Amino acid sequence: MALTQAEIKTFTDRGILALRGFLPQKATTVAKDAILEKLKKLNLIVKGKAATSRIQDLPVFQQIGRIGQVVGQLEEVNRLFNDELLTAMNILAKSQLKPAQPQLLISFPNRIDWSLNNLNWHLDLVPPKFDQIPGVQAFILIDDVQPHGGATLALAGSHKLHHIIPEKNAHDILRERADFAQSPEKYLKPRLIEDIPIEIVEMSGKAGDVFLMDLRILHTPSINAQQRIRLMATNRYFR
Repeated sequence: MALTQAEIKTFTDRGILALRGFLPQKATTVAKDAILEKLKKLNLIVKGKAATSRIQDLPVFQQIGRIGQVVGQLEEVNRLFNDELLTAMNILAKSQLKPAQPQLLISFPNRIDWSLNNLNWHLDLVPPKFDQIPGVQAFILIDDVQPHGGATLALAGSHKLHHIIPEKNAHDILRERADFAQSPEKYLKPRLIEDIPIEIVEMSGKAGDVFLMDLRILHTPSINAQQRIRLMATNRYFR
């Protein structure tokens, strides 16, 4: 896939890039049907609705991990992470990347309101010592995901905070910024931290949309306050 210079710059500056309509509807529909069929066999959904409160009562982060673990690997989902997608990530990383294992990101509707409070902002690796992309993570929307519908949240620009102050990373800097901990909703629009625009990006959109994220970006699961099951998948690609 040929990325435009504007797309490459967006990824460099923000650490996250949305590729709208990247995958054909036919492919995502096949994957969606396979997931729903597996959830039915596991008695996790009945007539399109979540059939168990045990999983819904878990914290958001644990809920997603538990459902993905129970459903396991599905070939219809794994095929979505194709060579064209890998080519795009190689361009962004300026390196030949190797994939890990795809993971499903499924969350049922929650019985609480959507909020940015008490979320689990994290990295999936230790920040590298040098300002170099360690890899790229792909997030695929297998079904439409509405705003506040459980999409992964990313803190655009946070990849640059790891290297701006010696001996500090993005976690350290954000802990010192009480306004982020106490009022994260302020970051739904760009705000400057150490002169770097930082903004919360919600990975919502249409089936077939793909988000590519620098692995140094802080991100978190979010609450699914809509009425439909959130169906996404992710994979990490490393140098």
